[in-house]
Amino acid sequence: MKPLFRFLPIAALITLNSCSDPGPREIVEVRELSGKEQEIVVADSPAERFRMPSQMSGGAASGGAGEAALPFVWTTPEGWERQLGAPMRDLSFTIGEAKEGECYLSRLPGAGGGLTANVNRWRGQMGAEPMTDEEIAALPKKPLFGLEGVFVDVTGEFSGMGAAGAKPNYRMLGIILTSEAGAVFVKMTGPAELVAANEANFDLFCQSLKPR
Repeated sequence: MKPLFRFLPIAALITLNSCSDPGPREIVEVRELSGKEQEIVVADSPAERFRMPSQMSGGAASGGAGEAALPFVWTTPEGWERQLGAPMRDLSFTIGEAKEGECYLSRLPGAGGGLTANVNRWRGQMGAEPMTDEEIAALPKKPLFGLEGVFVDVTGEFSGMGAAGAKPNYRMLGIILTSEAGAVFVKMTGPAELVAANEANFDLFCQSLKPR
């Protein structure tokens, strides 16, 4: 399987030049990287992560020739409409006749704030109480890029970023995939009935995501 974004090299080389000697002196250290150091790197740099989504053309049924800026492909479920130019999102879709639902994918370098913080941030957006580390560890898992992500399912009053007020009877489905190398987030929100009707589409979209 092709790597998701890129893998770290198997060995690290360190080259030092001495300023005290008249000529250059080279010291080379070669070591094997640990398993964690060889994990998938989700974003090469903040510049890559925060590139303008408007530069990503295309977005028909699946990631293809027009999606060269993204290092993965996907299948867009029927009825989902691709939205370009959404800040801090690699992919963003509206759902429903009135576009009252949405689903997006976002990547962050590093741990992205950590699993517990992100789960409870999402729960807070739904007016739900935070969970303990033990409760979060017991949450179900769902596949994302061939790995196991933590699945979040919350119903309540949704207050997203920039919302004028809480929206009652909303539901959120999300998968969080974190490691020391990076984090991937997929989240769908909308009226509970609309989300229930698109639950299978959410699974379809997540399972379709694959590295190029």
